[in-house]
Amino acid sequence: MVLKIEKDKISVIVPVYNVEKYLNRCVESIINQTYKNLEIILIDDGSTDSSGQMCDAYEDNRIVVIHKENEGLGLSRNVGISKVTGEYILFVDSDDYLDEDMIENLYTDMKENNADTCIGGYKRVYTDRVEEYKNIYAGQVFYDEEIISNVLVKMFGKYGKIDDHIEMSVWKVLFSRDIIINNNIKFPSEKEFISEDIIFDTAYYPKSKRLCISGDIGYNYCDNFGSLTTKYNPRRFELQEKLFLELKKRTNKLGIYELSKQRMLSTLIAIARYSIKLEQKYADVNGVRTSKKNMRKICSSSILKEAFREYQDNDNIKSKIINFTIKNRLYNLLWLIMTIKNRFNI
Repeated sequence: MVLKIEKDKISVIVPVYNVEKYLNRCVESIINQTYKNLEIILIDDGSTDSSGQMCDAYEDNRIVVIHKENEGLGLSRNVGISKVTGEYILFVDSDDYLDEDMIENLYTDMKENNADTCIGGYKRVYTDRVEEYKNIYAGQVFYDEEIISNVLVKMFGKYGKIDDHIEMSVWKVLFSRDIIINNNIKFPSEKEFISEDIIFDTAYYPKSKRLCISGDIGYNYCDNFGSLTTKYNPRRFELQEKLFLELKKRTNKLGIYELSKQRMLSTLIAIARYSIKLEQKYADVNGVRTSKKNMRKICSSSILKEAFREYQDNDNIKSKIINFTIKNRLYNLLWLIMTIKNRFNI
């Protein structure tokens, strides 16, 4: 069936999996947007709680509900992409929510700048505070090769004393449907890559011709307990290594590996530190012996050792100390440092 694409319509794709606690907050924030020309595609990814029934209960003719077997976030987004009838696409995670004018702000900025893509900022919502992350390039427009060298490269991570990175997550971006469909751009499964978003980014942004950065911060990213980014994963660093190698291959193909290298190395090393910290944090659950064995495995990684050889360490003093203990396999000191960091939440 050939889909009829409607000009200026925005298709909002929301993968849904066992989020009954947050789903109403998310969907209502989309329904109540000041920009009304929307298509809201809810993909129930085999939920085992009441999320699927909740999707069916919404009474808004702009909502399309798709029920499918569980495959994960990335593949659910792909199903949504295949069904869109809007000229533009916005991805929203079902445990997050939007300020009521977020979509209108992105759309207005994109149209005023005659852009095919618009990136905004966001807010990170904790139980006790909200942190604002306005895109530092707000108001700027990038063209063709500039999009690769000045935008995509900044998505590979932080590096240096001045934080000039751009959050790589797709959920605060207004994308062109034509670019996605015409270039057959899809998300991989998060079971294959720990960050399906950056894989999508490396395929999408080289195809963009004119990109604008919005000052909007209307996307509310919620730090919910048990989300994919916060829960313990024994393969976290192993998957990050795999992602690093894939991104190295992709950036070499784009001719930007040397421009991106220190950011990519910094991210890999930061995930090594974080993974070791989680091993200590969950030692009571997994057993101290197992956790220390996993710590040693991370420190002994040949990919990590090579990363340290190439990395021009520009981290703060605290991270430098941990880097030193990892490089030199000072396991007892490293374990002690992580014990202190977890105990005092630092």
